[in-house]
Amino acid sequence: MNRIVAVIIAVIIIVVGAVALTHKSNNSNGYTAPLNSASNSAPNQNAASGNINIKNMMFTPSQITVAKGGTVTWTNNDTTTHTVVDDLANVGGPNSGDIVPGATYSFKFNKTGSFQYHCRIHPSMRGTIVVK
Repeated sequence: MNRIVAVIIAVIIIVVGAVALTHKSNNSNGYTAPLNSASNSAPNQNAASGNINIKNMMFTPSQITVAKGGTVTWTNNDTTTHTVVDDLANVGGPNSGDIVPGATYSFKFNKTGSFQYHCRIHPSMRGTIVVK
């Protein structure tokens, strides 16, 4: 049974990767901004802003904490296009549009709470922003 599940997951990953490679890149909806020099690798850190690296089909770190009014910048250092989309579209979280390789997207969090997000193109890519 575990072997069948592993094969199914592998097939899904291959199909999603193939679709992503054929997906047309367009960064017209994203905001490009320079990287902030602050590092936010610890999930319990309450910084004014934060940076997330997109590489190897992952958001790193997968969770950060920022202060209310803080800005988070995602940088696509991967070889394919990604997005940053709030899991609950009605709460006013990020919605980047396509972020092509080498581009960045920034979002200012004006509400406190926990914002779970994912890549629309690669739904297994997930992350959380905690705003205090």
